[in-house]
Amino acid sequence: MDKKNLLEQFVQSVAKDKRTLEMFRYLVNNAYIRVVNYHNTNDRDIQRISREISYFSEHFVPVRVRDLDTFFETGKWPYEKPGLIPAVFEGYRSHFDIMREILDRYHFTGWFYIPAFFSEVPAEEQYDFCMNHRLRTRGEYMYPDGRIAMNGEEIARLSENHEICCHTGTHYEITEETTDEDMYREIVASKKKLEEYTGRPVDVFCWLAGEEYQYNKKAQKYLRMAGYKYVVSNLKIEKIV
Repeated sequence: MDKKNLLEQFVQSVAKDKRTLEMFRYLVNNAYIRVVNYHNTNDRDIQRISREISYFSEHFVPVRVRDLDTFFETGKWPYEKPGLIPAVFEGYRSHFDIMREILDRYHFTGWFYIPAFFSEVPAEEQYDFCMNHRLRTRGEYMYPDGRIAMNGEEIARLSENHEICCHTGTHYEITEETTDEDMYREIVASKKKLEEYTGRPVDVFCWLAGEEYQYNKKAQKYLRMAGYKYVVSNLKIEKIV
């Protein structure tokens, strides 16, 4: 098959999926910020993750919320290199023990998306909580005491060099049918809990499945009520206005 036919097949494949099409468009237009998602960073992943973060540190600059503030205010990216965000999801204990150490070694900033109330679940109940809340983990976990989630002290220490972001309160899928009480808990109260731990503002929210800001119009008032600045999705970083 010649290159022309291969290219046509590729374009047709990309065009079938809106998200893939948008992602491809952003890449070819030299998007200023890339995002790489991580989840449960177990000890078996240390070498691979170390290689990846080392590479990122050579070719990209780390991103802080203040960089987004500058970009949205001025319309200009303040660095010569593009930014990259290692987005670390779910608030696992291994993030503190493994991912934090690797990021700090290479002086790179991680964005940790944490279900705020996961940390409050008793250790002996955390595995069942994971199974019931779509949190991926193994039956034989790397910690003998059974604690899977970061605790409040670890989240506070993590916030000293990294961005703490809210990924709902209980890894909860918010829909148009979600009650106001549940929306308040998962969007507003969850932010307050993380801020209690860190003593710092939590400015970023992410839905389950990385949906965009427009995904749930009913929930938008709670995002504004809570005082978030940004919603980060799989394709966009959107400023809340």
